[in-house]
Amino acid sequence: MRRVVRRRRRRWRKGRVAALLLIAAVMAAGIGFLIRSGGTKYNSVNRKLGEYIVQANEGILSKDTGEKMKKSLYVPRKIDKSKKLIAFTFDDGPSRGKTERVLKALEKEDFRATFFMLGENAQRYPDVVEKVCKSGNEVSGHSWNHPLLTKLSNDQIRNQQDKMNQAIYKACGSKAVSFRPPYGGLNDNVKKIIDGPLVLWNIDTLDWKTKSAKATEKMILEKAQDGDIVLMHDIHEPTVQAVEHVLPILKARGYEVCTVSELLEAKGIHVKKGDVVISAHQIK
Repeated sequence: MRRVVRRRRRRWRKGRVAALLLIAAVMAAGIGFLIRSGGTKYNSVNRKLGEYIVQANEGILSKDTGEKMKKSLYVPRKIDKSKKLIAFTFDDGPSRGKTERVLKALEKEDFRATFFMLGENAQRYPDVVEKVCKSGNEVSGHSWNHPLLTKLSNDQIRNQQDKMNQAIYKACGSKAVSFRPPYGGLNDNVKKIIDGPLVLWNIDTLDWKTKSAKATEKMILEKAQDGDIVLMHDIHEPTVQAVEHVLPILKARGYEVCTVSELLEAKGIHVKKGDVVISAHQIK
């Protein structure tokens, strides 16, 4: 009888140990998943096709918008529409070191922005392009090497976008979401040839001219309103300093800094090829 009891106790202990080991394995797997997913806001459904679905955004995107974005790695976040929304945009990058600092400043406040990249810089710093994309920010295009498109032939304009998209796609697996013409140079020919909406701005910080963090910050804080699109350049040190300082101030004032696509989606605006976006309140 005692032997039977001892055998049963041994079996019970073994069963309990096995159960504890199973629980520990499940917990470890869960922790590993959380660490790997980190600050990522989306799950990859099909990397080859570039289809990303934001689980938290289920149901907020219109059917039309969702279809247009199936071939993009970028999908807008769920935005609090009760907040004042302002889109930060950065031209001429990516830039080693400076672009990463802008990303870090944005992540700290849980903000996002749109980066209008030059193809030649995307080719030079493909890892930075990938960081922009993977951090949930928007990768858009600014031509291959910044010519005034209105002075180019049809084939030259087309080549500027195609070559740029090839470099961006090679870096992050997705073409540019939208396009900003260098110098804001537009005519009917450019609108006809460029594939996609054309994004301009309604607040020019003139950061490229002043090269002053204080001047850039002052321009943003004095002019910022709901629906604005702000132009900056992530290739200048003073601009990076201004962004690092101004983001928490905007957050304290009730602003949500977002991408251009997030701004338009939140405002219920749908754009198509040839449309010119100046702000959420001005589409041509």
